Amino acid sequence: MSHHMPRRTSEFRESALEDNSVADRRQQRSTMRSGVTPTPKSHQKLNLRPSQSRISQPLYLDRDRASQMAVTPKPSLRRPMFSSVERAVALHSDKKWVAERSQQIFAYLRDVSSNPTHSLDINRINSLRQMTIKEFVGIINHFFHQIFGNRVTVGHNHVEDITAAMQKLNYPHQMGKSWLMSPTTQHSFGHVIVLLDFLMDFAPSSEELDTEFSFTDTSYQHSVASESISVMSTTQVQQALQLDEELNGLLFAACRPCIVLWDQEKTEEEDKMKTKTSELILSKKYDLENLQALEQEINNLQVKNLKLKEQLSSDNGNLNQLKQLTQEQDLLAKDLAASQKELAHQMDHNAKLTAKANEYQTEFERQVEYERRLQQNVKNQKYNIKQLKELQTQASDLVNHSKAYERQVENVSDAELNQQVMLARAKQKQLDSVVAYNRNVHKLTIDSVICQLKRDGGQQLNLALPLQPTLSDIDERVQCLEVLGKLLQHQRRLTDERRQQLEQQKETLAGEEIKIYKRVESLNSELAALRQHRSKLEVSHKTKLDALLQHQQQLLEKDLALRVQLEEQQKVCETLSQKLADLEARNEEIMTSAERYQEEDLQARNARCDEVEKKLKEAKNELEAFNVTLATNKAKQELAKEELDSLPMPSFEPVVEAINKLCF
Repeated sequence: MSHHMPRRTSEFRESALEDNSVADRRQQRSTMRSGVTPTPKSHQKLNLRPSQSRISQPLYLDRDRASQMAVTPKPSLRRPMFSSVERAVALHSDKKWVAERSQQIFAYLRDVSSNPTHSLDINRINSLRQMTIKEFVGIINHFFHQIFGNRVTVGHNHVEDITAAMQKLNYPHQMGKSWLMSPTTQHSFGHVIVLLDFLMDFAPSSEELDTEFSFTDTSYQHSVASESISVMSTTQVQQALQLDEELNGLLFAACRPCIVLWDQEKTEEEDKMKTKTSELILSKKYDLENLQALEQEINNLQVKNLKLKEQLSSDNGNLNQLKQLTQEQDLLAKDLAASQKELAHQMDHNAKLTAKANEYQTEFERQVEYERRLQQNVKNQKYNIKQLKELQTQASDLVNHSKAYERQVENVSDAELNQQVMLARAKQKQLDSVVAYNRNVHKLTIDSVICQLKRDGGQQLNLALPLQPTLSDIDERVQCLEVLGKLLQHQRRLTDERRQQLEQQKETLAGEEIKIYKRVESLNSELAALRQHRSKLEVSHKTKLDALLQHQQQLLEKDLALRVQLEEQQKVCETLSQKLADLEARNEEIMTSAERYQEEDLQARNARCDEVEKKLKEAKNELEAFNVTLATNKAKQELAKEELDSLPMPSFEPVVEAINKLCF
């Protein structure tokens, strides 16, 4: 799974709260990427609300509407705002930007689809305007695969799936189900391009997709397969002391919690962690379950050593065995020196890794503190930019309406004498307006939310006008409308607070879900390690069984050869006995010579026995010298053990003790 950092990270850093130029930099970067030139002074204009186009405006409000609605910014009260707020024209409404950005996105997708390793298929269309729902879902799946891997996939209910995934990415704009259902329509295409532009920030470039993995030559590195078979058969000390990548991974994984326990002075838990790490290393390297199994194996080897010594004293080939033991002792001494050097190197490397882990921990705590301060600053804001602009727009509307009504009253009073003929028509128009107003009020009163809104005293709002209203009636209805507006704003604030609470609960549940996923991954890794250990045990058992069967077969063949040789010797003996009887009967002198020959042979045998006894005494003397050398090596071992115990590395004491016991 590939992860790519978004290019908008600078907007969420601490500098964005202190420097007002962050939004300008974001606008310039977006302009450079899309190739759109911003209109000068476009940020000083203010768009009309979409709802205002459907409200019938008075005659005098059609002139200079934009100048009346303009709000002069106050530099002293200006706060840092992001580019998405300061931009006057929304991106989805900018047709030029939408067209150019859609061409760039389509060119990128065309390059990606030309790569045979990707399953994206958009060769049928010539632009994003021609894509179907299936192709739109395929494009979204391509971007989600770059971000989430295989954890997020858009299925049949693509609207809900896309909305949930964009909420995980903290998409800054509002998602609409209508433009996700029909992405190529006129009112939806701009929103879709803004969505794809946001996802493009997470996607790698086309050059990165074409780069292949660079393989390196590892022939110069050390390989266990290149070791001598004779050395591996005589001793396994070097293999026991050498820490490969797997054992290094186990030691580094256990180093972090062990350091935390040591820092918190939890001695018992630290000792348990050491014991657990030692048992895990023993199980990986020597197929032993725990330290008790190691001690049992050492005891078995000691008993076997005693048996070998007894067999050495009674066997005729003790001299060759003594030489072999001397050679093995030299090899063990060399391997011990090499293992001690390797252990010192590993301890230095572990100390460096520990220091690096502490630096990472400090950096992580600093990032957590920075995130907490950002969250605190966001919570302290009373109003956001959108709410402030809505309040300013409402205030401007009320001022313009009041001015328009005042001008209408003045014009009617001035032209009252000259327009008596128009009085009846004006009354009829007023009556129609009142009827239309009352009809709208009746529709409002039917609404369930507005019916529940009441004044502070619990009085019901009376919004309907009489057929011939007076100014007091109008003023009273205006006050009621203002009260209704305030109540609706209060209801909206309550709804927003409820929505924020639900979003916080959703984020909390998302964090718990991530923890559960991490736990499942750790359990899967432990299961894989156990399976690998079981396979190693099976291979070791099979190897030992094959060796035992081979040894038994050799013994059977040797026994058969000895039986055949014994039968041949018996036949030869019978033949010689028969010849000897014939010779004794034939000539007595031959018997005399035979007796003399027997005496000489007896003397030769006695001389040979004396020589064998002399060699046996010499072998015993050499065996005593070997025992003295062995005692000296054990003393040196104790000294080396004390030096290792004095080293400031408590996490590896059980491992060093296990290695020393296994080596000797």
